[in-house]
Parts: sequence; C-alpha cells; structure tokens
Amino acid sequence: MNAYVHYLLVNPDYHGNTIGRTLVDKIKEYYKDYMRVAVIAYDNEAHFYEHCGFKKSDDTSSMFITSLWT
Repeated sequence: MNAYVHYLLVNPDYHGNTIGRTLVDKIKEYYKDYMRVAVIAYDNEAHFYEHCGFKKSDDTSSMFITSLWT
C-alpha cells in the first residue's frame, strides 16, 4: 500500500515550533507498515521534507492538469 500526503500546512505564525515535524512523525508512525509514503512538496519546501527523511525521486516527475476548461 501507498500513503499519499497531498498537503501539510502549518500557519506561518507557528513555523519553527516543530508542529510540521510532529505531524510528519505521526504520519510516518501511522503508515509505518506501508510500502511507501509519498508527499507533494513545492521546491522551496522540499528541504523540510528531506530533513524528515523523504527523498526526491530520481526517475519520476510530478504532473498535473490545473484546469480542464481552458
């Protein structure tokens, strides 16, 4: 099984209080028996997830459609 974390948001007023790290740790513990936990991270936030143990994939790229009504 794979777990997919689409967004993890912490109010900027509370950045630096380990809230995000605590949430990631809880996610990792809850899904510890899964094959993979995937997270979508913007490039400027990727360092946070890397510090939490996530690694960028070498062989995939995120892809999406923002609107089907263009």
